[in-house]
Amino acid sequence: MIRELRDLQMKLADAEQRARLAIGEGKVDEAEKVMEEVRALRKQIAMLQELDAEDRRQAAGLTVKDAADLEEEYRRVFLAAIRRKGLSADDLSIANEYRKMVFAVMHEGGVTGDTDGDSSLLVPQDIQTRINTIMRSLPDLSQYVRVETVGTLSGSRVLEKDETMTPLALVDEYAQIQEMDNPKFVPITYQLKKRAGFLPLTNELLRDSDQNILAYVTDWIARKVVVTRNSLISALLNGLTATTLADLKAVKRVLNVDLDPAISNSAVIITNQDGFNWLDTQVDQQGRFLLQDDITQPGRKMLFGRPVVVVSNRYLPSREDTGQSKTFAPIYIGNGQQFAVWFTRGTYELASTREGGEAWRRDGTELRVITRDDLATWDTAAMIKGELDVTVAV
Repeated sequence: MIRELRDLQMKLADAEQRARLAIGEGKVDEAEKVMEEVRALRKQIAMLQELDAEDRRQAAGLTVKDAADLEEEYRRVFLAAIRRKGLSADDLSIANEYRKMVFAVMHEGGVTGDTDGDSSLLVPQDIQTRINTIMRSLPDLSQYVRVETVGTLSGSRVLEKDETMTPLALVDEYAQIQEMDNPKFVPITYQLKKRAGFLPLTNELLRDSDQNILAYVTDWIARKVVVTRNSLISALLNGLTATTLADLKAVKRVLNVDLDPAISNSAVIITNQDGFNWLDTQVDQQGRFLLQDDITQPGRKMLFGRPVVVVSNRYLPSREDTGQSKTFAPIYIGNGQQFAVWFTRGTYELASTREGGEAWRRDGTELRVITRDDLATWDTAAMIKGELDVTVAV
């Protein structure tokens, strides 16, 4: 079902892009037809997600009410662990039952605990949903690559090699049919890596309401994960060979010629603040700005019907050419979901302590977060790296 969901999500992304292109070109009727497809795909994804949750519940042998009760009880245990309250045998049993329902444990040791409340627990599903919601509201580059949730720490996928196909051979009546060229596949391997950090919490915060604690922790995890993913994806993008794009005509050539038409139609444009500022100041012969508002997502801009994604200069810096006294901003054009894959276990593991680190000396609590994931290149031809001359005239 995960593969079916991923295929639907890719179809949705493609349909949304076609709708934006039609809107940008003023093809209202065509855009409305595509939007009907978008709405249908969104409904299919929602239903498939509901079925997936039902499958997990049934696999754990729980009724709907039992699953809801378990979720509520586990939240109580989760907050108790953060507050460093002692976990009883019943609490640990609830944690283990919840783990079975989710069946996606981030660590191999399972749930551990003692009378002092030391525990490593999975973040509740509804809180993970909040984390993902916050991440989507931030400039999270992982939403522009393919994300695969995996159940093993290592594995592989196969990619069909991009080669030029030869036409089917002409065959006379009753003549022997010759063997045709076969598709070739390239293996893509992944090895999940553990990434972690800790968050110091004051006792004053822990004495606050459940909602405030969860809001604080959720926001911190979301921002930390976004920074981590952006830095890794930026490093992968920076590994591409750059070509200088002198003007917007060169950008358009990338979309029209350098990229495969199927990739170009679903492409996004990723740049930093310097590059966005340069794009945002470009005008046509009538003095109208070329960047347009994306009516499907307020606050986002479009260029030639493709979404423009802006990343902070801090994480995607411009290149200073001291020899020419020029500044070049990076710009990436292509389909990130075909370019790279983010393999993840899909869950977060939390543990807390008031004895380790500096928690004991500061009379506080430290909260540790662990994720396991990996990033792999899928198709380098799906993304073009360019540089824009954004030198400011003195």
